[in-house]
Amino acid sequence: MPKISAKKPAKKDNRKKTSRGLGLFCLFLLVVATLTAGLYFMVLYPGKPPGDPLPLLRGQAKHKTISQTVVPLSSNLPAPLYEEPGLPNQTPPIATSPKKQEGKTLPGRPLVAIIIDDMGYRQNTGMALLALDLPLSFSFLPFTPFSEELQKEAQARGRDILLHLPLEPVDQKLDPGPGALTEAMDPETMRSIFHQDLQAVPMAIGINNHMGSRFTANPQAMRTLLALVKTRNIFFLDSMTSSQSVACDLAREMGIKTERRTVFLDNDQDLNKIMAQLDLLVKHADKHGQAVGIGHPYPATVEALRRYQAQLRARTEMVGVSRLVH
Repeated sequence: MPKISAKKPAKKDNRKKTSRGLGLFCLFLLVVATLTAGLYFMVLYPGKPPGDPLPLLRGQAKHKTISQTVVPLSSNLPAPLYEEPGLPNQTPPIATSPKKQEGKTLPGRPLVAIIIDDMGYRQNTGMALLALDLPLSFSFLPFTPFSEELQKEAQARGRDILLHLPLEPVDQKLDPGPGALTEAMDPETMRSIFHQDLQAVPMAIGINNHMGSRFTANPQAMRTLLALVKTRNIFFLDSMTSSQSVACDLAREMGIKTERRTVFLDNDQDLNKIMAQLDLLVKHADKHGQAVGIGHPYPATVEALRRYQAQLRARTEMVGVSRLVH
């Protein structure tokens, strides 16, 4: 019988050992790669849960855009009744007074008052304006949904409160809203509506006109209204929606404290343009000793005032509008 070779089984065993060694080496490499990747992410993002976005830069979370803190324009709230578009960037004539004769600057910093009109429709935007560290004045339209709440907040913060009195505009397509007075009203009707409007803003210490380009240019209508204002011992600030307005001159003639609006801040709701208007307001105050700006509860206005407030405090003495009427 032929002899069976004993070397063949040995070759087969060597092949098995080689395959097992390669498998163990590949497993070792996989474990090393996994540990290396884990250490890499632990060093770069310590304590960061898996799946989270990259960490914010320092301070990034603190500076939210104003659109995150105000009611959007597409909300279901009633649309605010904005000023009629008149005299957007024009400065009205300066009335001569003992405070600002011959364009001289007062000693110290000039006085600046900023009135926020159209208050009462936008709850969150109104609260954002009230929360600013500035002594803004607030003018409330009558019969608005958030007027009572916002008036209480304004009073608690010691802000000047005005009635934003709706008056008849030249453009009959514009609706001044509920509580509006027209030049054709008889004195008794005007008195009744005026008193209702004041009852809707009971904390008002003054009045400024909402729209009113037709009404404020009518001496007879204005005399009737100002006689009612005088009985309440409050002031009248002319919003100057018309270059033909006689309101301020008549109020002075009748012995009523008054003043004119100097600059509309936000007829153009562009952030940079509003800040340019704020700068114009300060320059006017530098020249004449005082100035009155009017803005509205727009998101861009809130943001512009937030960004510009340090300059307002450094370059002017911010006051309630009641300090500037005489």
